[in-house]
Amino acid sequence: MKKVCLTIISVLSIVQLSYAQWTTAGNNIYNSNTGNVGIGINSGTAKFAVYQSTALGSITKNNLLLSSVGGAAANSVQNNIWLVRNAAGSDFTTSRLHDGISIDGSYVSPQTDTRTWWERDPTSDVQSWGTAANTYLTIKQGNLGLGTTTPAAKLDVTVASSTYTNNIKFGDATPGYLTAGTVGIFMSNNVGTPVFTVLHTGNVGIGQTNPQNKLDVNGTVHSKAVTIDLNGWSDYVFKKDYQLRPLSEVKAYIDQNQHLPEIPSEQEMVKKGLDVSEMNKLLMKKVEELTLYLIEKDQNEKKQEQTNQELKNQVTTLRVQLEFLSKVISAKQK
Repeated sequence: MKKVCLTIISVLSIVQLSYAQWTTAGNNIYNSNTGNVGIGINSGTAKFAVYQSTALGSITKNNLLLSSVGGAAANSVQNNIWLVRNAAGSDFTTSRLHDGISIDGSYVSPQTDTRTWWERDPTSDVQSWGTAANTYLTIKQGNLGLGTTTPAAKLDVTVASSTYTNNIKFGDATPGYLTAGTVGIFMSNNVGTPVFTVLHTGNVGIGQTNPQNKLDVNGTVHSKAVTIDLNGWSDYVFKKDYQLRPLSEVKAYIDQNQHLPEIPSEQEMVKKGLDVSEMNKLLMKKVEELTLYLIEKDQNEKKQEQTNQELKNQVTTLRVQLEFLSKVISAKQK
């Protein structure tokens, strides 16, 4: 009978322990009948719940380590999660959840030296990625920021370096770099030669960084067609009241200046360049003036031909008359 009692007591003890709730002092560990385990919490709502009940400090960068998972990989690598104060304050609106990497017990100061971290703001819809104190990428309320923690557009790229190089790379064999500053957007190749520039003034440069016009190109432009808006044309040359320069005056001007009237000199063209619109108007004007000169010359030639024909007829008449008089004189002498 004594053996039976001892057996029953043992069985009951095992059964009781099998379904027992257990805690440690300070509610550091808790186990419920549902199978949930809580650390730092006495009513775990998940299979495994960790809670840091110590209040976060109110000074910027105050932090609390919430959890740590790691292993040995030649060094001891840990994935730690902290609650960190992003700005001075005493409530949750200035806190952030900082998920970073520590190595050998170093790099354990959130927003200062943790490695490859991801940080989330509980109230302002902000997520950031970076390493140490450097923020590389931020998503804020649907805006994506590269190099800025406060993106103000759907894509906001901020470059701190004054060189504006090596920021956004395009291509493989001959990569280019797109950079943006307060004065515009710049693209250069991998050796720093300017490729494309857009200034805040609206001027665009191809092959140069400081375009002075709406489009400045340092190189050859190849196009199937170009349309240029003009302000006026040279058809006024054909108006009846247009005063055409005498050719003698044109010749005198050329002898003195070595270029046509109204056409820029070689020195001017080299210094200022060629205004395609104005030059086409001037060239057309000269073509139309030349046409008028040719028409005038043709008319003069026709008048001269008519005069020559009249003179020729007169000479013929005079020859006939002379021959007649010669015959009369010869007859009287006989």
